[in-house]
Amino acid sequence: MVADMITTLNPAHREAWDAGKVGEPEDLGDGLWSIPLALPSERLPGSYSYLIDSADGIHVIDPGWPSDANLTRITDVITSLGKTVGDVATIVATHHHPDHLGLADRLRAASGARLVLSQTEHRVLEIAASPDASDADTYRTVLARWDVPVERHDELIASVAEHSLIHYVAPDDEVSDGDVLTLGGRQLRVIATPGHTSGHICLADDARRMIFTGDHVLPRIHSAAGLGILEGDEPLADLLASLEKLAEFDDWHVLPGHEFRFTGLGVRLAQVAEHHLRRTRAVAALADELGDASVWEWSRHLPWSAGWERLEGFTLHSALRQTEMHRDLVRSGLAQRWLSRD
Repeated sequence: MVADMITTLNPAHREAWDAGKVGEPEDLGDGLWSIPLALPSERLPGSYSYLIDSADGIHVIDPGWPSDANLTRITDVITSLGKTVGDVATIVATHHHPDHLGLADRLRAASGARLVLSQTEHRVLEIAASPDASDADTYRTVLARWDVPVERHDELIASVAEHSLIHYVAPDDEVSDGDVLTLGGRQLRVIATPGHTSGHICLADDARRMIFTGDHVLPRIHSAAGLGILEGDEPLADLLASLEKLAEFDDWHVLPGHEFRFTGLGVRLAQVAEHHLRRTRAVAALADELGDASVWEWSRHLPWSAGWERLEGFTLHSALRQTEMHRDLVRSGLAQRWLSRD
C-alpha cells in the first residue's frame, strides 16, 4: 500500500505544538515511549526523545535540550517504569545539535550509558564545537566574502553567537550507513542521511515498519541544509539524495524529531524536495543575469516569505547561507540531476 497523504498519528501532540507547547509522554507499546521535551524557542516549542524500555536496560534516542526540566521529564518516565536513570544503557543521537544531543552528557554521567553517534557526525561535532566555529573574526571573513554591508556585521555576529550552544561530547561508539544497532529487542538499521548535517542518521526498525527521522524529515517544517558540514560537502545535493534514500519507507510509521508522528512519508519526501528545488530553480533562472555577483546581491534578488527587507539577525544569516548553497549547487552542475526532471 502506498500512502497518498500525510496523516497525524497523535492529534494531541499536533495541537500542543500549534499552541506553542509540548504534549504529554506517550506509551507507543512494545516498550517504546515518545517523550516531548521543551525548547527555549518561539519557533520550535519542543523536540522528541524516544525511550526503549527492555530487559537489558533503557535505551534513549535523541535525549534533547540540556535543561533540568527535560532531564526531570525523562527521569519521571523512567521511574514510572520501575527503573532509575542508572538503568540507561545506550544513548543514540541522530545528529549533534543541542536539541537532540544536549542531555547526553548528563544522562551518561548518571548512568554510565554508551553514547552513539555516526562516525561522520563525530567529525562534524569536533569542528562545530571548536573555538573557530564561534570566533567573531572568522565569521567577519565570511561576511566579507558574502559582501554584506559593514553596518549589518555586528547584528549578524551577535545572532550567530546567540545560536552557538554546541559543546563537545565524545561518543563511546560510532556507526556508519548500514550498521545495525541492537537496542533491547529492536534491531535498528542505520541509514546515513546527510544534508541537514553531514553525519545525520535515521534509524529504521524493519520488523515494526517504523523509522526515526531526526531532523531529516518533519511533517510540516522544512529543515535547513548545511547546519554542520565537512569541507568539500555539497549539503543540498546530499539532502536531496538522502530524501530519495527513504523512498522504501513510504507507508511506514514516522517518528520525527519535532512536531508529531505521522504516516505518508512518500508525500512528505516529495514536498521537502520541492521546497528546496523551488529556490534552486529561482537561482538557476538568475544565473545569466547575476553571474559572479556576491551572495548578498543574489539574496536581494530572491523571493523570501518574510520579504527581503524584513530579514534580520539569524534569519538573515540563514537566508545568506541558503543562497550560497543554492548558487553553488547550480554552479557545480549537480542541480541538473533534479531540475531536469521538472
